[in-house]
Parts: sequence; structure tokens; C-alpha cells
Amino acid sequence: MASPGSSGGGRKSPAGRRRASPRAEAPAADTEEREARKARRQEGRRKVILTAARTVLVREGISGLTLDAVAAEADLSKPSLFYYFRSKEELVGELAVEGLAREVEVLEAAVASADSGVEALAALVRARVDLYAEDLDAFRVVYLWPQLLGRQSDAQRERVYALSARLNDALEARLQTDARAGRLAPGFQPRRLANVAWTVAHGLLSLVAGLENAGGSTRHTLSQLRDEACALLLRTAVR
Repeated sequence: MASPGSSGGGRKSPAGRRRASPRAEAPAADTEEREARKARRQEGRRKVILTAARTVLVREGISGLTLDAVAAEADLSKPSLFYYFRSKEELVGELAVEGLAREVEVLEAAVASADSGVEALAALVRARVDLYAEDLDAFRVVYLWPQLLGRQSDAQRERVYALSARLNDALEARLQTDARAGRLAPGFQPRRLANVAWTVAHGLLSLVAGLENAGGSTRHTLSQLRDEACALLLRTAVR
């Protein structure tokens, strides 16, 4: 009697029904795994480049930021750097967008955890000031240096608008709830208040960052100015 799998015997598969070949499936699985590894390597290298760009930017300033300097800091060849970023404007723009994304996550959490919409105004100011208080270079990366370099790409600008709108929508929704409940002082527009809270924090950070860059300082600490701004918002906006 022939053994199973020998040419002389064994049951034949029903007509029209063919067994999948493990050898046929393996290349597809191998290809997917190779692509996944490649994507992980590329993302890891991209992060290394952005970290290097931030290091050079903070250390050398905007005038010292060059693709050659970033490639050297990242220990990459310039052609390898070009594969990911074609200009220093693109690099700084990407740093700014990623920094803004982290900021929006922090501020959304602060707005969501506040007890009311009006208190969310103060929560946003506190969270935004505190986020950058110990790392003003991070604030410069997101808001100062990209402006000095010039326009962001259309794709980067669209991401900035989407992130800003997401945060403003969340704060406006909280304030609308207060307005319907009669907790918001008459005459205030929720969207405008949301913009005011963001601008107040931005102004405080810009003031301190600018003075620090010039070797000066404010008479009051940043936390004192933050608390005064929050108290003013609460006194003004609460009915």
C-alpha cells in the first residue's frame, strides 16, 4: 500500500477544490513584515532627524540651522536627510506642527476636566503657561522660529488649522453650555472668549520668552502673571 503523499495512492482532493499552498502564502506574509519593518525604521529615523533639528536650533539659533548641521547631529548623510526633509523650512515647520499637536492634547485635557466652561478658560491659560514655563525653547520652536523662516507648507498649515479648530471647538462647546445655563456674563461670545484665553496665555509666554532672550526678566514671576490673568477672566466672564 502506498503511503499518504506518495505518487501511487492517497485520496485526491474533490474536483474544483484546491488546497492553499503554504509556500504561496509565505511570500505575501514576508512582504507585509518587511514593509512593516521598513515603516518602523523610517519613522525612527524621522524622529532622530527632528530631534537633531531641535538640538541644532536651540543651540545655534535660526541663523545656525542648516541641513548640513542637522545631518551631522543626526549622524546621517545629507542625501539620507533629503529623503525625509527637503529644506530647513520644512524641518522647522514639522517641529512646529508636532509641538502644537502635543500642546493641543494637554489643553484639551485641561478644558475637559474643568467644572464649567468659564473655569475651562482659566484652566486653558494655566495649562498652556505651565506647559512652556520650564521650556521656553519649546514655545519658540512652535511659535517664533517658524515665523522667522517663512511660510509653512500647505499640508502643514492645514494641520495647524485643524488642531487649532479642534481646541477652540471644545472650549466653545463648554462655554455654550454655560451661556445656556445663565452662568456666562451677558454680551460675551463663547468663540471670542476661547480666542481671548489662548491669546492671554500666548502674550504672557511671548513677553517672558522675549525678555529672557534679551537677558531681562519681568518684575513678577510667570506664575504670578498667570494667576492674575486667570482671576481676571473668571471675574469678568462669570455672571
